[in-house]
Amino acid sequence: MDLDDIKVFRQVALHGSMTQAAEMLGYAQSSVTARIRKLEANLKVDLFYRNAKGVQLTPAGQIFLEQGLKINQLMEELYSRLNPAKTPGGLLRLGAMETTAATRLPSLLKKYHSLYDHVELSLQTGPTEYLINQLLHYELDLAFVAAPVNHPEITEIESFNEEMVLVAEKKETIQDIPEIMRNRTILVFRPGCSYRALLERYLLESNSAPLRRFEFGSLEAIIGGVSAGIGISLLPRSVIEDKLQSNTLTAYELPAHLRSCPTMLIRRKDVVQTAAMTHFTDLLWAENR
Repeated sequence: MDLDDIKVFRQVALHGSMTQAAEMLGYAQSSVTARIRKLEANLKVDLFYRNAKGVQLTPAGQIFLEQGLKINQLMEELYSRLNPAKTPGGLLRLGAMETTAATRLPSLLKKYHSLYDHVELSLQTGPTEYLINQLLHYELDLAFVAAPVNHPEITEIESFNEEMVLVAEKKETIQDIPEIMRNRTILVFRPGCSYRALLERYLLESNSAPLRRFEFGSLEAIIGGVSAGIGISLLPRSVIEDKLQSNTLTAYELPAHLRSCPTMLIRRKDVVQTAAMTHFTDLLWAENR
């Protein structure tokens, strides 16, 4: 087994298909199939279940995927230490909440790419719970999630602090929060979103029950739904600042104990930081000073 075997295995696991993995790697499909079979023979375990639609990881395959990612990261760190002056390279897999990806990351990623253009960036968005699970399964290197995390296998550092506001359509007449909350539909991300949990906590504390709950898969859909008068939502002020300026939406302040929501940058404690990860973290701190 060599590092190329891990690379081939990871592509097959990622796509669930020998054929698609071969296309991504630029190999012949027969070559990929032969390498996986040889790898399984050497390890004396089946790494994939085969079926007509493709392949799926076995329990042994899941273990090999997690450990293989660790090996790749260790090798990247080794090369980095042996060549400290070398420009960071490789793949940096980032995760972020949709709101963070929309407002906080574009300028940061642009500057990072201009400084370290040998690093291949991958950004995956999703709710906090999903991102934490992806990180724990070694599918992400770093992730921006809402606090608190408090997980024994994760290191977390505060990156941004968001002011959370209740968001509703723009009305000509001034309304207070109780009136806004009465018999309204709430627009939220799927379960696992910290902002959704915060809104539901606020509803519970204020003895307000939503008429119904609509789940949306994107930030744009939620903002569009609120603007159209479908319902209300809870979002960081930074996300809807332009809508407030254009009088498309109205923001209402939350009680002080619910108003602040820190965004944390997290990573696994057992993962050795690559040069790409270290430089990203350093740039984040420099930009936030």
